[in-house]
Amino acid sequence: MTGVTPDTSSRLRAARELGDFLRRSSRPTRAPAGMLSAALDALHGVLPYDCASFARWDPMLRRHLTVASTGYPATALCFLDTRMHADPLFAEVQRGSGPLRVRDIPRARRHGEIFETVIHPLGFADGLTQCLFARDGRYLGMLNVSTLDRRHPADDVVDLLALLADDLAAALDPLPPPVPATGALADGHTDGLLVTTIGQAVPLSAGARPELAAPGSPLRPLLDDLLAGREPPRALLVLLGADLVAVNLDGGAHGVVVLHRPADPPFSLTPRELEVLDAVSHGQTNAETARALRVSPRTVATHLEHVLAKTGCANRTAAARLATRLGLLVAGPARTPARSGDGPPGRPLRPL
Repeated sequence: MTGVTPDTSSRLRAARELGDFLRRSSRPTRAPAGMLSAALDALHGVLPYDCASFARWDPMLRRHLTVASTGYPATALCFLDTRMHADPLFAEVQRGSGPLRVRDIPRARRHGEIFETVIHPLGFADGLTQCLFARDGRYLGMLNVSTLDRRHPADDVVDLLALLADDLAAALDPLPPPVPATGALADGHTDGLLVTTIGQAVPLSAGARPELAAPGSPLRPLLDDLLAGREPPRALLVLLGADLVAVNLDGGAHGVVVLHRPADPPFSLTPRELEVLDAVSHGQTNAETARALRVSPRTVATHLEHVLAKTGCANRTAAARLATRLGLLVAGPARTPARSGDGPPGRPLRPL
C-alpha cells in the first residue's frame, strides 16, 4: 500500500464527499460501472485498500455479479461472485449490523474457502465485507476490500462505512429512487392539496381545489379508502362543474396528496355528455338521469346517442365499462348522494 495514511478527519471528509457524490449522481435502473468505479476511487480516501469490489446480488441466478472492481485477480472475483454467498462467514456478515473485518474473526475460525482461495494466496493481512440492503430490507449486494497492511481497515472506518451504507446500497439498487409526489407541483400545470388523517384539506399550491376532498365529492370515498390503508386507485378524471381535471392520489394512512391538473375531455365529450356517461356507469336510467340533471328523458337519450357515437361504444354496458376504465367521477347534480341505508349504487366505482 502506498501513499500517506489518512487521519480520522480526512477520512470523515472523504466519506462526506463520497456520500454527496452518490446522492448527486443520476442513476438509471442499473447503475453504470463507471459511476461505481468512481465510487471505489473515492472510497480510497475513506479506507486505504489494495483491492476492492462492488458486487450486485442476482436473486434469479442466486449469485453475485461484480459491477466494479480494482486490484482483485479474476480467480478472486470468480469466488466472490459464485461461491462467497455459500460461506458460513458470509451468512454471519448478512446477519450483522455492519461490516465484518478479517481481524475481528476469531483465529480458530479463520479457515474455509475464502481464506484458501483469496486471503492467504494473495497475502492479505486484513480486509472487510459490507453487505448492502435497501431501506425496505432487500439484500442488494456487497462491498469487499482487502489490504496488505494489517493496520487497515482502522476502527473508525467501520463506523464511516455504516454511515455510507444507505448511499452505497442505493448505487446497487435496480429500482429507481423514489420521486416525491409533490415534485409535479413545479411543472406549472399541476396543483395539489394534502388530505390529513382527520380529513382536513391543506392546499399545497395557489390553484388547489379543496372541493375535491370535500364531503359529498365523488373522490371522497376513495380518499377515505386510502386513509384506511387500502389500495390506491389509478389516475382519475373528475368533472367539477364545467371543469375536467386529471387527478392522481398518492399516500396512505399518514395522509394523501391529491394532485390535479386541467385535462382535455376524452373523445371530445362535452361536460353534459360526461355527466350522462357517468350516470350510465352507475346504472341510472334515462328517467333517473333526467331528474338529476333537470332535463327531459328525451334530452338525456340524445346525449347518450352522442356519447355512443363519439366513443364507438355499442351500448350502455360498453359505455359503463369505458367510464370505469377512464376513472371518471362527476361532482354535480348527476351524482345522487347515497342515503342512510343505501347500498353500493351510491358509491363511486373504483377504476379497474
